[in-house]
Amino acid sequence: MSKRLPSLNALRAFVAVARHGGVSRASEALNLTHSAVSHQIRALQEELGVTLFEKAGRGLSLTGEGSRFAERVEAAFAEIEDAAHEIGANTHKRLRINTISSFAACWLLPRLGDFISSCPEIDVDVQSTNKPTDLKSGDADVWIAFGTGPYPGLFCELLLRDWLFPVCSPEFARQYKLHDHAWIDSVPLMHSDYEPWSLWFPAAGITAREPERGIMFDNSALILQAAAKGQGLGLVRHSLAYDDLVAGRLVRPFSAYVDSPMSYFFLCRMDKLDTRPVTRFRQWIKHQIADFPTSIDGPG
Repeated sequence: MSKRLPSLNALRAFVAVARHGGVSRASEALNLTHSAVSHQIRALQEELGVTLFEKAGRGLSLTGEGSRFAERVEAAFAEIEDAAHEIGANTHKRLRINTISSFAACWLLPRLGDFISSCPEIDVDVQSTNKPTDLKSGDADVWIAFGTGPYPGLFCELLLRDWLFPVCSPEFARQYKLHDHAWIDSVPLMHSDYEPWSLWFPAAGITAREPERGIMFDNSALILQAAAKGQGLGLVRHSLAYDDLVAGRLVRPFSAYVDSPMSYFFLCRMDKLDTRPVTRFRQWIKHQIADFPTSIDGPG
């Protein structure tokens, strides 16, 4: 005779304690009393015959067996959640997309309305962060990553390669008389850790070290905003600057460009690949990128 399965309430309490590292915070998240959560954990440990937690300061940490059990239980809950979302033709489905903030602001969001109108049954949740996403935790369904790869254990598809070149406002270009072969020694340059000027200098025939002065940004979208306001010359990615160039808010005073060392990748868990929201979004973004201009034709 098969062994009786642990109660779902006990498993839910176990997952909450594992995530929050203690009973107090787990009880708040579950809207249960401290004693109720503690009772569920004790009952689960007695039923399984193993110790799932050990004391760690004022909190709790998973034992080795507890950690392995938590991974399986969280995966099972994720499967149940997916099944609940997918059942019924008229049920609204949620797609959680994670990507870096600059790509979200400058490329994805201006185009996302087309996806929403074509897939009204899918509710979209865009999460922007510059930190790596752990898709295995279930916090997101799709991650549009900007990096070099590889991404083991996930479905990975190259979406878009990119290029780097300087941009500025039209007024700024006229003020500093910027054009191919122009001197830039006195030009205010805007910096980013992700796009150092030392990558572009050789392509422009400039022998110089990475500038030490100027405004430093940790978000490429902010460089575009500052450049459009005439605050300096910024080295940016084609994918982010394209809409501003077309609108005339920015210009490319130099024809030199260089390949970006990083590219955009479509990532998701293997078990999410064939779900309807992920499949539709993957089809949509590949179509958008196929139509996205990738030619570099000189100063803009």
